[in-house]
Amino acid sequence: MIDIRETILAQYANSPALTGIIGYFNAAIDPQSLIETFQQRVWNPLTATGWGLDVWGRIVGAQRVQKVSQPQFIGFDEADDGTNSARPFEDGIFYTGKSITENYALTDEAFRRLIFAKAAANISNGSIAQSNAILMRLFGGNGKVIYLSEGTPADDYLGFTEAHGPTKGPQTFENGIFFGDSSLGSANGTMTICHNWDLSPLDVTLIQQSGALPRPAGVHILYQRVYIP
Repeated sequence: MIDIRETILAQYANSPALTGIIGYFNAAIDPQSLIETFQQRVWNPLTATGWGLDVWGRIVGAQRVQKVSQPQFIGFDEADDGTNSARPFEDGIFYTGKSITENYALTDEAFRRLIFAKAAANISNGSIAQSNAILMRLFGGNGKVIYLSEGTPADDYLGFTEAHGPTKGPQTFENGIFFGDSSLGSANGTMTICHNWDLSPLDVTLIQQSGALPRPAGVHILYQRVYIP
């Protein structure tokens, strides 16, 4: 109770022993602090932490642990087990000897961003405007800019490193398409995600596998690094 003195009879109100016992008992069973803690750590998604965020993740359909594809290592053809795991120079990295896991647990702040992005995706109509809002909610801030562009940029084709320009450059086999003069500026079944920083494997996983970004069936995603002054 907030004021326990209102419940004590007048003849006992000045008894230090009785009022002390009642005061300690009231402090022990008072749920006010627990209610405030529950509201901050569980009920309010803006301030929830730990288990509280995990509950919100289950509600909207977002997972804290994401399976992130790890970089492939440099190796010889004899070491390839059929999964194209051994990569040549300029494509793979040296193995450091550390144990590698594909499971990555998001921090509370990163998971909170994903929860709000997934909640927005659940009620999204799939338009470019709403998809851009979801991308900015997921990655925006600290000078980062990311947006969705319909189709394929005119310079987003396969090419060699020698063709790299001052601001834009050719794409690799996994990110570019073959040039066709009839498809300049657009490509059927393709959308391009433009970003002004180098995407990490976790960033790509959140875009492609977390379900936070609405993606029509059969649509291929391309990525393009853009330079915004």
